[in-house]
Amino acid sequence: MTTTLDTPSRPQTASSRLFQHVNRSVARLQTGYLLDRAWAVSELARIRHGVGKPLGSSVELIGLTTAQLEPESPTLPDAPTALELAAYTAITFYAMHQQSQRKAPMHVPTVSLGTAAWRLSTSGGSEEAVQRRFEALGTASTWEEATYHSRGIIQQLRSEAIPLDYALFATDLFLLHQPEYASRVRNRWGRDFYRTRKEVDGASTPPPNDDAATDSDTTDITTADITKTPGEPS
Repeated sequence: MTTTLDTPSRPQTASSRLFQHVNRSVARLQTGYLLDRAWAVSELARIRHGVGKPLGSSVELIGLTTAQLEPESPTLPDAPTALELAAYTAITFYAMHQQSQRKAPMHVPTVSLGTAAWRLSTSGGSEEAVQRRFEALGTASTWEEATYHSRGIIQQLRSEAIPLDYALFATDLFLLHQPEYASRVRNRWGRDFYRTRKEVDGASTPPPNDDAATDSDTTDITTADITKTPGEPS
């Protein structure tokens, strides 16, 4: 079954709200988990059960991932919105990614999917296999395809302890399915993956810091007027 996604009237504004929600939710969980707080360990374990399951399969998971995202409105549909699906996917994937990583954060600001995939391709595994999966994600035409391929990449990132910016990932996933923004997301992913690799291939030493903020396109499309301040655990 193919998921039909809604198209918000102002995707750019909606993506900013999504970014803030996921950044706040994941930062809170990550802070608690790295401090070995029992509430965070428990919440992450429960959220992980949502990986691969549809949003709505568990009322508890809605409370842990998306309940505070959409403002109350009589026009809000019963089915999950595109924003809710993106937030749910990103937060459940983060819970999978952070599992058993007790010392290192797996949510790191400004590490785009393209940059993370490039790091994965140079980490000792099969560069061609990573490239094929990354390119398959870039050409995905349905929500199911996109989440399937991104889940595979994130499982590999977890095995190599390579972090990702989950707030940025959520907004990218959302905008990938908004017709007027999809090509921009693919373009930025491609630049981050291939340009970084080309720079390293042509240099005698690795670049000093590829964690620096991504292309200005990212700000224009997904993170306008957003201050990334990690939340404190409750």
